[in-house]
Order: sequence, then C-alpha cells, then structure tokens
Amino acid sequence: MPNAVPTENIQVKREGTQVSLEIRVPKEAVRQKEEELLRVLAQELHVPGFRPGKAPRDLLLRRYGVENFWEEVRENLIQDWLDRALKEFSLHPLTTPKVKTLEFVKGESLAFQAEFEVLPEFTLPTDLQLTVEEPPAAEVREEEVEAVLADLRREAATLEPKDAPAEEGDVVHIRRGEHVWEGTATNARPLGRQLLGAKAGTRVILTDEEGHAEEFEVVGVYRLILPSPEETARHYGKETWEELKEEVRRELLARAEARRRDELRRRALDALAEALNIPVPAGFLAEAVEEEMKKFPKNPEVRAEVEKAVARRLRREILIHRLSEEKGLTPDPEEVRRIAAAEGEDEEIVHNRLLFERTADWVLENLRRSQ
Repeated sequence: MPNAVPTENIQVKREGTQVSLEIRVPKEAVRQKEEELLRVLAQELHVPGFRPGKAPRDLLLRRYGVENFWEEVRENLIQDWLDRALKEFSLHPLTTPKVKTLEFVKGESLAFQAEFEVLPEFTLPTDLQLTVEEPPAAEVREEEVEAVLADLRREAATLEPKDAPAEEGDVVHIRRGEHVWEGTATNARPLGRQLLGAKAGTRVILTDEEGHAEEFEVVGVYRLILPSPEETARHYGKETWEELKEEVRRELLARAEARRRDELRRRALDALAEALNIPVPAGFLAEAVEEEMKKFPKNPEVRAEVEKAVARRLRREILIHRLSEEKGLTPDPEEVRRIAAAEGEDEEIVHNRLLFERTADWVLENLRRSQ
C-alpha cells in the first residue's frame, strides 16, 4: 500500500469543530492486508505436522478462527487508513474518533465513517482593546514568614528517642512492609491525633479521611529538640536570625510576585479568549468534565461549577495552541530538556509552562489593554 492516501477514496466534511471522514478502502489494499496478516499467522501459529510458515491457509484460518481473522483485518485497515487520512489532511482530533463500518466484504472492500472534533478556527486580531484587571500587588504577611521560620527550625532539629508514649509534637516513625513513614503526633491533624499515645514496638491502626484503615508498626518515638533561633540561622549559613528572616521574606515575596504575574497572564488570555468568543467543542468539553468530576465522586452538585471552570481552561488552552503556532512561540525541545534537567521537573510540565508564559506575555505586550 503506498504511503500517500488516494484522496479520491476519502470524503471530508467539516461543520464548525465537527469533522466527518468517509473512507473507502480499495480492493488491492484489503487483499494486501489480508496477505500481511496471513504471513504473521503462519509464523506465529503452530499447526501440527507443518513447519512454521508452511501450513495451508485453510488450516491456519480454521485454527485461528475465520471470523476472528476477518475482524482483525477490518480493524487493522480502519486504523491504518484513519491514521493516514488524518496525516494527509492535517487533522488533529480532540476527541476519540467514533468509527462506524459502512460496508465490509471479505477480501473485496471496506468503507467506514469516522467522526470527531477538532480545534475551532478563528482569526487573531492585530489590534484589540482588552480589559484586563491587574491583580493586587504582591505582599507577604508576617505570619507567613513566621510559619516558614518555624518549619526551618523543625528541619534543623534533632530527634531524641524516647520510651514513653508519643505526646503533642513528638515525631513517630511507622512502618508497613518495607516502607517507613514519619508523622507528627498532634491534635491539629486527624492522622496526627491517631499517633498520640503511640509507643515504639507496638502496632497502630490509622484511618484516613476516606475511611480506609491500615495497620502499621511503630518503629520509633522521638522528642523533637529544636535549635535556638541563632543556632538555626547558623545551620542555614546565616550569621543572625534577622538575616535568615529577611532572606525568607525576600523569597516569599518573589514567589508571591511570580503568582501575581501568572494570575495577570491568565486574565489576559481569558480576556482575549472571551473577546474572540472562542468556542469549546461540546464533545471535548464533556470528556474533560467527566475526567475532572472523578475528583469529586461524592459531590455531584459541583458539576456546574466544574464545567464552567473546565470550559474556561480549555478555551485558554485552545488560544495558547493557536498563538504558539502562529507567532512562533513554541519552546525549542533542547531548551525544554535543559530547563527540566536543571529544575528536576518533567519535560511536559516545563513545555506547557513556557507555552503559557510566552503566549500570555505576547498578549500583554502586543494588544492594547485598559485596566
């Protein structure tokens, strides 16, 4: 079968985001696939009395199952011709193609239909007034700084084994199988409350918020010996507690500013998507909502809000895809690999983050906006 698909065998119909393909596979392609699968069967299927590849066709089919064989021929042809048609016409399904066999004559012909949704078509403006509300200025509350400093002191603390039952603030090591976990005995958290009173060498049953219970061995109970503020500062390479506090404050402010910038980017993309009235294909939206609702198995009443949030996200993703292609903003794979390696992140996460940042920044820089 040639690599190029004979376009006269394919009819393409498109209405908005809905695409329908009708494909008629020529007789020679059906015969070729039939012979191809027969050769595979001849090598893989053992027929008593015959060497591999030498068994007669009728015996092979009888042993494998005639109907099974022709079903495999049909499925292979559909997959091959659908893939080639999508490539030939540069179609990128958003939803899983729904395939319907229109005609199948064994060894003679195959006709089938495939329906799916694709990205909507729209024109990017060269000049557009957008209303984008600026997020509040980044700020850091004193309690946030104190919370981080408390965590740093705890990370620099030493553990002193104790034979007595776990009390508030004690660290408890528990084991199940070959895995060991560390928990804190505390009334502040549900699992922490269950660790209060635990003693090394005993067993404890812990129940999570879903009601699942597991038994663990308590392998150690430890008193947490916190360093002084000055000792903590020196542990992290700072001369004074105040110097450590200022570094924490600067880091938190930088993170807050990064979140503020990302929120501004989201608002800019959402404003442009709304101005362009970008449609979200119904089937694509339905599939995404169903996937998101798996996170809320006991809260079906949130469906309307989930659908609204998912539609906004998908509209933004459609815009990002179009902008990145048209404006040449797609990150270079080598750059993605380098950043992912440096940050210890998944390459797909880095790729998507760069796409988001660059397309949003293009919107902010190139379209006039009012605040």
